[in-house]
Amino acid sequence: MSDDVQHTRWSAPGAQRERLSELPSSPTTLADALANFLMAYGSAKARGVDVSPEAEEDRNLRSVARLLETAFFRDSRSLTVRRRAAGCLYGTCHDFALLAVSALRESGIPARLRVGFASYLRPGRWEDHWVCEHKASGQWAIFDAELNSRARTARGITFDGTNIPKSRWQSAAAIWQKIEAGEIDPAICGISFANLSGKWFVARSMLQDAAALAGIETLPWDNWGPALRFGATRQLTEEQTKDFDALAVTLNPPPITRAEAENVLTRFPWAKPTPVVVSFPSHHDRREIVLADT
Repeated sequence: MSDDVQHTRWSAPGAQRERLSELPSSPTTLADALANFLMAYGSAKARGVDVSPEAEEDRNLRSVARLLETAFFRDSRSLTVRRRAAGCLYGTCHDFALLAVSALRESGIPARLRVGFASYLRPGRWEDHWVCEHKASGQWAIFDAELNSRARTARGITFDGTNIPKSRWQSAAAIWQKIEAGEIDPAICGISFANLSGKWFVARSMLQDAAALAGIETLPWDNWGPALRFGATRQLTEEQTKDFDALAVTLNPPPITRAEAENVLTRFPWAKPTPVVVSFPSHHDRREIVLADT
């Protein structure tokens, strides 16, 4: 059995296992099902949705068990029933992807969280975007769990959202290598609305992707090791650049299994998440998180 069928502490549904089975096991219908109870926080705010104060913390719910517990606290009906705005969760691409990973793993389909950049979210940009990678016909395929029917129509997306072409989504390591080769301008890689971009941001994303491949599924604003240093200066030293060049080679193409990804972190111990990570949910909010407690 593939190790990517096995849950991690973050993808495990816990006491909500039976309720998780309400979600479909096919990526072709899973995105629409997630849209019943999960809304993208940024998009909701942009549309003027009144996000309640208690829902502001939804983005910091690190596990599927806590996400589902919160969803059912607000509305105990089946996940197949569409909620009104007040009964929804408000998350990020991380939460869509992690819930998709959990549902597929629970159904026996190998799946894993991936960190990279999408070219279809904003023209001329490679935007930070977390997705679900799943096994389809024996091959790994990228599935964007945010691309439900409404989102696809709104964005005019015609490609298969369960098997996204490499020209539309690239892993952090692949983007790093294209930056190093002079093929992509690092200034267009990051989170445009937050004014976060650059080579340092891509390096940080590579750390998060390496961790996720190894089954350590962090939040998008978690930082550790070298990311704490260059995150403050937004500059990488020559030595750090060489280190990330070497790490990128091991991540693109990505490890086939979780065990192989764990070996990558053994080879590059500085890339492995430390027991305590520093999380920045917002510019003025700094939190020290003990991963063992999440």
